[in-house]
Order: sequence, then structure tokens, then C-alpha cells
Amino acid sequence: MKKALVCGAGGFIGGHLVRRLKQEGFWVRGVDLKFHDYAETEADDFLIGDLREPSVCRAVVDTRFDEVYQLAADMGGPGSSSPARTTRTSCITPRRSTSMCSMPATSGM
Repeated sequence: MKKALVCGAGGFIGGHLVRRLKQEGFWVRGVDLKFHDYAETEADDFLIGDLREPSVCRAVVDTRFDEVYQLAADMGGPGSSSPARTTRTSCITPRRSTSMCSMPATSGM
């Protein structure tokens, strides 16, 4: 069985992607700061964590994944700390996700 990692699985698109991957027969791990707001996750494993933290990234890739989807992002908007922080976060998270894929446990992105 193929394994997929969905970063940002608690969001609208990520939640739908998890459902689609499950329909296609994948074992799915989701990771996000929060669970999906409107539906219970269909992920086989779901980790609550901040992918800006290297320790969370390491914990997420404790197994080999055939596919990795990077959808995690700071959405900004009202209550956001600052546009600069939103931009910085939106750059750091994909870089860390790419670095995770270079670890021995993961085959690629």
C-alpha cells in the first residue's frame, strides 16, 4: 500500500485531498496546526503540530512516504500578526517540507 503525507491536512483543500487519497487506496498521514473545521479527518494518522518547528518535521517523517503534499500555509487575514510574518512562514514551511523529503525515510516529493 502506498503512503502519503499531507501537510496542511486540516485546511479545506488538504481535507479534500486526504479523502481523495483514501479513495485511491493510500495510507495517509495528515499534519496541521488544527483538525479540519467542518469534517472529521479520514487520515489514518493525524498529527497536530507546527511545521515551522524542526522537531515537528522530524517527528512527521518517521516512516517512508511515497508521496508528499505541501499545502500548509499561514493564511494571514484578520488577526494575523503581520504580513512580514505571513510571508516568512509561507517560505519556511515549504523549505522544511522539501528538506524532510531528502531524509532517508522519504522517497520524494
